[in-house]
Parts: sequence; C-alpha cells; structure tokens
Amino acid sequence: MKPFDCELIQEHIRLDEVDSTNRYALDAGRVGLLVTAGTQSRGKGTKGRTWFSPAGTNLYMTITMGKPDGRFPLVVGVAVREALWGLLPGSMINIKWPNDILVSGSKVCGILCESKGALTAIGIGINVNQTSWPVELVDTAASLAQISGREYNVDQVMNEVIIHLDKWFARFHQDGFSPIRQRFLEFGLLQDFKLYTDQGLACTIVDVNMEGHLLVNVSGKLKTLVSGSLTFTR
Repeated sequence: MKPFDCELIQEHIRLDEVDSTNRYALDAGRVGLLVTAGTQSRGKGTKGRTWFSPAGTNLYMTITMGKPDGRFPLVVGVAVREALWGLLPGSMINIKWPNDILVSGSKVCGILCESKGALTAIGIGINVNQTSWPVELVDTAASLAQISGREYNVDQVMNEVIIHLDKWFARFHQDGFSPIRQRFLEFGLLQDFKLYTDQGLACTIVDVNMEGHLLVNVSGKLKTLVSGSLTFTR
C-alpha cells in the first residue's frame, strides 16, 4: 500500500538519525522514495555548506525522482512556498532563486537537488519549531513557530509539502515549465531587497528563462545565471 495518496511517492523510510537524507536516498537507488529523519549529522546546504539539523524540531526530507532537470529546484520552490502560505496565512513569503524560501526576509526553507546517474534526490529542510540558532544564523533564519507564535506538528507540515509537490510536479509534467515560471515571477523577484551576485555586484532580477536560469541586470547589462546564488540585504 502506498504511504501517500500521490504519484510522487511509492515508499517512505523514516529514520531517527542519518548523516544526510539526500545521501541515503541516492544510495537506495530507486525512484519514488521518501526519506525523512529526526536529525541529520551532516545535513547539506548549497556550496558545500552544512544544514543545521537539530533533533526533533524541524522537517528533513528527501524525495527521489528520475533523471536530473535544472528546473526541479524552481518547481519545488513554487510548491513549498504555496504549502507554507497555507501554514502562515498573510505572511510575505518569497522564493530566492534557486533554492531558498524566505518569510519576511528570513530563511525558513532550503532546497538541494543532487543526482547520481539517472536518479535525482530532492532534499527539503524546513525550520518548523526551532527557537534557538547558532550565532551565525540568528539574523538570517527563522522557523514557522517563531513567525506564527505557535508550534506545528512536523508530520502535518510534511503532508502539506507533499500535497503541493504532487500538484506542481503533475502540472510541470502536463503543462511544461510555463506555469512554474509564471508563479516564480510572482514571488521570486525580491524587489523589496538589495540583491548581489556571487561576485558582490549589485543586481536586479529581470526574468527566469525556460531552462530555469535567472536573468539579472548588472550595471545595465543583462546576465544569465545558470548556477550559483544571490545574496541580499533588507
């Protein structure tokens, strides 16, 4: 019996602790697997960073899909943003290309897509009930509980995320990238923030193309970002 009423997930492995849900899922080597963990000893962020993963407070999950697609992070970003909107009604929730979800400028979710052969691991970490942070994250991170003033059931947050992932990946497979691009442009331009490229150059977001690459204006010149990320100040 399938663990969820959706097309994406055929099997759920729930772990108390793991080094990385992405690593575990890729080594398992099969599509349609959901891996969740109570804590990660070596959770991964982008650019080799560590994803802070305290036990029992947050959501650490990975879903496996088929061959890699550079647009996957944006599909996931759109889906997770919509799920969080339902959990934090009225909040300003933005997508920061290609892999973060911000609530009023604070990071509440990171997304990391990794591949091994024809298998893709989509890792999602959401700060759910965490209330204390390492000093380097105090000014940049927040949890759903801190924002709303109430605690959440982590499994219920996971279920909301899965519902919206299933919806948006179905739409992606049926209608292509256009609906995802349109939704990203509603919530991913970050016009309320000062943006900088990896090289520290001030920029503004102009568009995202059909390959999922970001188009930015840097000193009057249009540049295409295929990889990397943006930094911002409020």
